[in-house]
Formats: sequence, structure tokens, C-alpha cells
Amino acid sequence: MSVVFDTEALLAFYLGEPFGKEVERRLAKIMKGELKGYLSIINLTELYYILYRKSPDLAEEKERNLRCYGLEIVPIDDNRLWKEAAKTKGKHALSLADAFTVATAKIKKAQLLTGRDAEFNGVDVQIERVT
Repeated sequence: MSVVFDTEALLAFYLGEPFGKEVERRLAKIMKGELKGYLSIINLTELYYILYRKSPDLAEEKERNLRCYGLEIVPIDDNRLWKEAAKTKGKHALSLADAFTVATAKIKKAQLLTGRDAEFNGVDVQIERVT
């Protein structure tokens, strides 16, 4: 089993929201090798800039910390990935970052882990909401 993290889920973890504990459990499983985890470079960018607005030091700290869990950061060097994100964005009212989350889940055949984001309704990937 594998999971793709949406930015909202990671923010919940790093900002201490209640459902962040479930995100932390998933990250711990990835670190132990019990689960494969992915994060699109676009979502890492989104996470970083949101945290950067709060504090540049916080953004640096959390980015370094996140990499320690062993998530695979998925680059955009595969034409299938960016084209799938574009098709998803064309069909659904999603942010570009969310379209890359969906595309990454499709390409990696993984479950998408998110929070309350309603934007993911109707996309054709398995979604788990931790709220």
C-alpha cells in the first residue's frame, strides 16, 4: 500500500491540528518501511511557501524534517505526470497543486491522503480523509 500526501494533511501535522496525529502515524509507518509515501514537488512547494509566510525559519525546519521521514518527492520530469495534472485540472475545479496531488496518486497507484478539501470530490483516485 502507498499514499500520496496532500498539502492540507501535512499542514495539519506541522501546525498541530487534531487530525495531524493520524498524518504523523502515516509518516512513522513510512519511516519504518511499512508504507510507501509520495509527495509531489508542487505540493512541497505549496507547503514551503505557506510555512514561509509564517516564518522562513519554520519553512526550512519543516522541509528538512519532512524529508527525514523518507517520502519520495516526485519531480515533474515525467510527461505522464504533468499531462495527467493538466487533464485533471481541466476536468475539475482544483488548484494546480491539488491537480498534481491527484496526478501523483494516479501515476503511483496510491491512495490520496487529505483533510476536509472538498475540491477532491469526483476525482478518480482513492481518497482517505483524516479529519
